[in-house]
Amino acid sequence: MECYFVSPDDADPSDHDDDSGLGVATLPLGLLARHGARVLNPSAVPVANGWPTPKTTVYRTRTLLVPPRLQQDQPLGSINDLLATRVGMRLVPLRPDYRAIGPGPIPAVTPVTMVLVSEPRPGQIPLPVDAWTALTALRDAAGRDELPDVSRADVQEISLEHLMRGGTLTGSPEIHGSPEIHGSPEIHGSAASAGYFSASGDSRIPVQVYLDAPYRPSDAECEDGYGRRPVVAVLDTGVRAHPWLGVVREEAQGTPPYTTVPDASVHVDLEMQHVIYDTGYAAQQAGDQPRVLIAGPWDGPVTSDPLVGEVNDALGHGTAIAGIFRQAVPAATVLSVRIMHSDDIVYEGDLVTALHLVSGQVALAQDDAQPRPDLMVDAVSLSCGYFCESAQDVTFTSVLKGAIDGLLAQGVMVVAAAGNSSVRRRYYPAAFADPPSPDGTLPVISVGALNPNCSRAAFSDDGRWVTAWASGAMVITTFPTDVNGALQPAAEEHANGHHHRTREGLDPDDFRSGFVCWSGTSFAAPALAAWLTQAMLAAAVADDGLKLSGPTAADAVARATHAITCRQQQES
Repeated sequence: MECYFVSPDDADPSDHDDDSGLGVATLPLGLLARHGARVLNPSAVPVANGWPTPKTTVYRTRTLLVPPRLQQDQPLGSINDLLATRVGMRLVPLRPDYRAIGPGPIPAVTPVTMVLVSEPRPGQIPLPVDAWTALTALRDAAGRDELPDVSRADVQEISLEHLMRGGTLTGSPEIHGSPEIHGSPEIHGSAASAGYFSASGDSRIPVQVYLDAPYRPSDAECEDGYGRRPVVAVLDTGVRAHPWLGVVREEAQGTPPYTTVPDASVHVDLEMQHVIYDTGYAAQQAGDQPRVLIAGPWDGPVTSDPLVGEVNDALGHGTAIAGIFRQAVPAATVLSVRIMHSDDIVYEGDLVTALHLVSGQVALAQDDAQPRPDLMVDAVSLSCGYFCESAQDVTFTSVLKGAIDGLLAQGVMVVAAAGNSSVRRRYYPAAFADPPSPDGTLPVISVGALNPNCSRAAFSDDGRWVTAWASGAMVITTFPTDVNGALQPAAEEHANGHHHRTREGLDPDDFRSGFVCWSGTSFAAPALAAWLTQAMLAAAVADDGLKLSGPTAADAVARATHAITCRQQQES
């Protein structure tokens, strides 16, 4: 596994970021409609006076992300009065009914997603509910000091809820038939991406692996060598059946579709998943429709169109990422939190909720009065992102940035994929790596993809904001053993004496072997996270002061800083 960091001192002076590039795929109308989303067209939208002209992005039309402090009665009343007067809308705060089902407790999380509903004043012509229209009205009023109890700085913290996408190469719609790649002069007509796809147009290729699962040390061995077992949170599609991961399919009716065996390398937290579901359900009931709910921890459905039967673009994404950790740092446990739909879509609000849930668990682990090191999470791996409409000012994305900053302050490493559009436009949350973090604080680590020969992959985003690179092209990893799509292999009948036998070509979407060759910065990010986790374990063996059992945030920051510094020094 090849990984390396990029020092700002080593950057090419001619290298520059280009936020003028498109970088946003023209998504199919069916996909946008399914998730209640729209593409922001800068030439056809209102712009508030004194605020930057937006760039293209994809956002959910009926929701905004609002910090909890602005959901209090006084500021929210002013916001809703202005919205009702200007555009005939109001924001509805969510009050989900969380269900405690396990030993917990999971700290309560105030949703940052708020739903926009129509509320025209008497004589006012109702406008279509649209988040950008509402946000523009708030920005315009803030610029004119027309919002009592709400400042311009407050309004800067209110943002669109972006529709995020996974960081893998996919055959449809991100690459195949998409202007982002298929119709772009930068890619189309060259070998830049063609070599990463199978003949079927899918970048997932079933393969066979003749290896046993790497040895996984016991809890006792981890406690003796490292202080405890390391934990990496993977916020993704969830997982499905695979023996290397300890996830098995349940055949009995009336049971959840999957379960984990004792000492599985993957752990799911049903309480976290219920909070994510309940928050989404509360938004749906408040008027956020259409909205697809994250109904449980397991990856699915296999296809969004049963009549066609093609495997969804991101199905197996979380299983493949978990397999990278299983191979590269087998001592680690993957805390799998499902936020990504199997059609490769993530709602930004669901990601923020999941980050707050992980941070809440870490807070319990680091409690001064009664620390729980067994609840600690050492790293978060993120393989999804979006292009921001206002990248000049990251305060427009401060809700997501605030959630990530909270984890970094707790000593949790955050590693994010740089994206696969082959552009320099900043891709968030990876682009939070720029500017560099102050001394003494952990940085966001943004990761581009390397080819097997260690060159930078043609599909990978690039720019000064990409701070590390890792293997991410043609990666062999785990894939669910219970996936067999509708595509059929070529077959040939031939005579052999009195017998007729059928020989098949490769079935491009039959993954019952349990392994796949796949490409994308989605796999570079966990590879880098695994590399750093392994460095953390090596340091724990060599220095008792860096054991993972140290319970405080200062201990965690010291461990993570040491791991990052050691890897950087090894390269130099």
